[in-house]
Amino acid sequence: MKKYTKYLFFFSVSMSVITLIIQENGYKELYPFAGWKLFTVPTGGEDSMERYKLYGIKNGDTIRILNRTVESYEANDEEGIVYTYAERIDKNEDREENRKKLLIFAKDTRPEFQKYLLYKESYNPNELGTEKMHVTKKLIIGL
Repeated sequence: MKKYTKYLFFFSVSMSVITLIIQENGYKELYPFAGWKLFTVPTGGEDSMERYKLYGIKNGDTIRILNRTVESYEANDEEGIVYTYAERIDKNEDREENRKKLLIFAKDTRPEFQKYLLYKESYNPNELGTEKMHVTKKLIIGL
């Protein structure tokens, strides 16, 4: 691999320059590593992205529940668990059973809320980092 490193470097730089020129002319990127989108914005080429988020109700206020590491789960595990059950609920696959499981999970990780809501959020990943990002929310179910 070491002997090919310089060739890979020059290939990457040349493809990045070609992609930059192509994008300046209004076409889509040719080389995915050109702007390091593969690592910084993996969904940068898509126009719409959807994700499921839990919201909690506490003292009459609705608060979006942020993923954070708790004793039982890592933050990334929490995102995956919510997505798995939420997708099943959204597709009506054993809806009531999956609702109960998601409620148990929500109470275990965020017991400070009295009620929980499941929303599907749609957004354009190209708007990430801009001043105003438009997010469309659809209520899936109250837990």
